[in-house]
Amino acid sequence: MAGDVNLAQAISYARDLKTLYEAARAREQELIHAQRSLEAAYRQAIRYAEDFNTLYARLQQSVLQSLHALANALEAKDPYTAGHSQRVAMMARGLALRVNCPAPQAHLVAQAGLLHDIGKIGVNESVLRKPGKLTAAEWEEMKSHPMVGAEIVAPLDFFSEGATLIRCHHERFDGSGYPDGRSGEAIPLGARLIAVADVYDALTTDRPYRSRLSVQDALGLLEEMGGHGLDPSLAANFVEGVRRGSLHLHV
Repeated sequence: MAGDVNLAQAISYARDLKTLYEAARAREQELIHAQRSLEAAYRQAIRYAEDFNTLYARLQQSVLQSLHALANALEAKDPYTAGHSQRVAMMARGLALRVNCPAPQAHLVAQAGLLHDIGKIGVNESVLRKPGKLTAAEWEEMKSHPMVGAEIVAPLDFFSEGATLIRCHHERFDGSGYPDGRSGEAIPLGARLIAVADVYDALTTDRPYRSRLSVQDALGLLEEMGGHGLDPSLAANFVEGVRRGSLHLHV
């Protein structure tokens, strides 16, 4: 009798173990299915994120291109400044790479260079094209363009650093610039890069108030401005790059 009881218990245990095993297997299959569903959802989320990032990047580029078109249209109205911002952007980017700025930073400098004078849309054309010396009031109006330009691009969260470069591109290394009177390294590096390119292009192109300088005369003046209007290290690097032919000056 004892043997029959033990056998019955063993069979019962075996049945219970089988039931537990089958339940465990079913649970395992549920977990595998859930994991696969999660992995599929994760992959889908990644695809959505990639699509969103692509769309956002395209939107950013579209907005910047619209601003570039506005800046180009502004310059095209004046034969003296046509192409100025494109040249400044190219030279500032080249100088940024020469001083070992990372490529994304050099790209940002170029974008800000393209838009650095967009604030002149708020300056009267008679002031922009005046062949003689500006009056005090006219000069104050002209000096407003970095702030106006920064305000134009300020709503673009992705371009906040670029807005700062636009605002600061007329600051001077010795603190005598505008609009904030920053000096030395308190001026963002990108703005100091743009300033060198901006001054060089202004010197080597005809303006209503004077004829262009030769390349050599312009380079000599840039060297003199180092430490005063311009960052001395960047000005010297620019001059060396032009003289060695390693910094391109034309689009």
